[in-house]
Amino acid sequence: MQVHTSNNQSRHPLLKKNLHSESGVTILEMVVAMLILTVGLLGLAASIGYAVTVSNKGRNLTNSKLLVVSLLEQMETLRNTEQLTFGQIANQGQVDNSASTRTFIGFPTAFQPLSINPGPDGIFGTDDDLISPGPDNIYGTSDDTIDSTWAVPGYQRQISITNLSANLKRIQVTVRYPDAAGQLRDMVGVSYLNNDTRSNFR
Repeated sequence: MQVHTSNNQSRHPLLKKNLHSESGVTILEMVVAMLILTVGLLGLAASIGYAVTVSNKGRNLTNSKLLVVSLLEQMETLRNTEQLTFGQIANQGQVDNSASTRTFIGFPTAFQPLSINPGPDGIFGTDDDLISPGPDNIYGTSDDTIDSTWAVPGYQRQISITNLSANLKRIQVTVRYPDAAGQLRDMVGVSYLNNDTRSNFR
């Protein structure tokens, strides 16, 4: 009986020691697991941030390409619909209004705000793009105002037209846009416009 009792007494400290050592390992494992989880979550957050940045960069780039193409196509449309004559499709100071019934002052050469509205002349890329008709919705009246809310935030455009010959023009459109980091970048497109009457819609 004494041997049996002494065996139980000798096992009791060992059992306590084992319990204490097991609980210590569990806490250490939890700390390591939390550390690994934290590192993983930080990596996931960084990858999500990078994906958003790349997505914004791609969106701005795509939008800028579409804007450049639309401004270039507008020149051909102006000629084809005879809204402007071939001689009127020019920068300010180089416009030939002699063959037209309306006067057009031309496209400015400096960078201008990119507008969602063409203004009173109905042509995008001119000086009057931000002019609003006011409450009466009629251009040319005393309530016309400059509406800066029509400007696309962060975007500017420049149109440069060069006469290569009497029947051929080089048109360069530059759209300045903000990249994902907020830096301004330029998207440039070039097209050539001829004085081919066969292109007219008739």
